[in-house]
Amino acid sequence: MRLLLCSDFSGVGYRYLKNFGEDLNGKTCLFIGYAQEDEFEEESSAALALKGLGLNVEFIKKGYKFDKKIDVIFARGGNTTRLLHYLHEYNQYQKIKELIEQGVIYIGNSAGSIIVGTDTEWTLEAEPYEVDIIKKFGKDALLGYGFIDKLIFVHCTKYRMARGYEMEMFGGEIFRTLDTDCYPAYLSDLKKYKKDDFIRIGNNQVYFVDGDTRKTITYDWRHIPVRIL
Repeated sequence: MRLLLCSDFSGVGYRYLKNFGEDLNGKTCLFIGYAQEDEFEEESSAALALKGLGLNVEFIKKGYKFDKKIDVIFARGGNTTRLLHYLHEYNQYQKIKELIEQGVIYIGNSAGSIIVGTDTEWTLEAEPYEVDIIKKFGKDALLGYGFIDKLIFVHCTKYRMARGYEMEMFGGEIFRTLDTDCYPAYLSDLKKYKKDDFIRIGNNQVYFVDGDTRKTITYDWRHIPVRIL
């Protein structure tokens, strides 16, 4: 099994795909964007980063046929329950699981990382969702794939990389800023669990799995300035 789990793919995570030792140029990446309601996902920073690595990016939709060889799966961040909802709604959850078990590289970003752990129900406090998917799909609907036998906490650092539109405000400057969206929720979740219950992934980290190899890799972003928005 080969996993690359992160909180910030376009800012940090894509730098570590080389750890799999493969030339990805010309290979096919299946992009799962259900975690966000976004009609412009093809122009998202994550999609552009994947294309910049030479990958041919396909966007999963209702009725996707899985009739091409898939080399990489990417699951975008957003609302974790929304991501699981549509994987179940479109009967794609099990097929994605099988592809990962067969060795297809899986990249999880934020919500896409969380669903690889054991359970996701705890995320509903910070990011509620309008559909009760347990009522709709059964008691296991909020369980993760369980490839990691713990909960996966993301955005575990006080700073994050600036988003594209934020950098544009300052003439394209790359900088870090306070993570006021997600870090407070992480601190709240932290109080409810023992350290043995979860794996934490900071905004400047990836959790890397390749067979029996499992490690957290931290990107040194000390050279990137901090700007408080």
